[in-house]
Amino acid sequence: MLVVIVVMFIVFAVVFRSADMFQQRGQAETEKVDSVQEARDFMDTVNRDIHDAGFPPAQVNPTNTTGPTLNACAGAPTLACSCVGNANIACGIIYYTPTKVQYEGDLDGTGTVYVVTLQITPNANGNCPCILQRGVVTKTQFLAGTQPTYYTEVNGLLNSGNWAGAATYPISMAGVGNYASYGTVDVFDGYYTDATQVTTTCTSPATCVGLATPIRELQVTANVAPAFMDAQLKIYPVFSITTKARLSNVSP
Repeated sequence: MLVVIVVMFIVFAVVFRSADMFQQRGQAETEKVDSVQEARDFMDTVNRDIHDAGFPPAQVNPTNTTGPTLNACAGAPTLACSCVGNANIACGIIYYTPTKVQYEGDLDGTGTVYVVTLQITPNANGNCPCILQRGVVTKTQFLAGTQPTYYTEVNGLLNSGNWAGAATYPISMAGVGNYASYGTVDVFDGYYTDATQVTTTCTSPATCVGLATPIRELQVTANVAPAFMDAQLKIYPVFSITTKARLSNVSP
């Protein structure tokens, strides 16, 4: 009987261990699926935003060349500069850095101009995994100083590239994996008409609109790690998702 009891304990231990491992793996797979879907929904939204950036198209607005902000962009086309400070006209990209991008557009087809903010927010320790956030306010609210509320997010962001092959925020992850190579990838990449990457920051509408060669395409890339690691390998299954779209409604 003692032998039988020992064997039964061994069998039960194996069964319970297997059940616990399957539960952990199921939880990790569920978290991975949720993270992928979250990132995909975010990228789809951003892609639609970028296509709608700039309003109305320049060829539809040939006479809007007056106002106090007419000369806000020295050396830039008068038509392009007329959007700066004008709540009824969207400028396209108005802020562009490795960790934050803002652009204006008519997002819902009603003629209302919105300002979209995309930004990377590190954790409390100043490290990644970070959060990739998207917030929206009307341009009228933006000009009045209203800050956006970030309802759309991607959690577990690892990359925070600075356009020079280095990460803006270091990565701090549990487990045995090395994730440093994911961190150097750029989140935001802008391109000129000739597909040359834009590596010069602009941090005001007048500066961004006044560029001699405007940014015509925007690419957003996210390397994401789910919240749960693989129970056996003790590593996080990182996946990458990218969207790239052309700003069709801004001046050439």
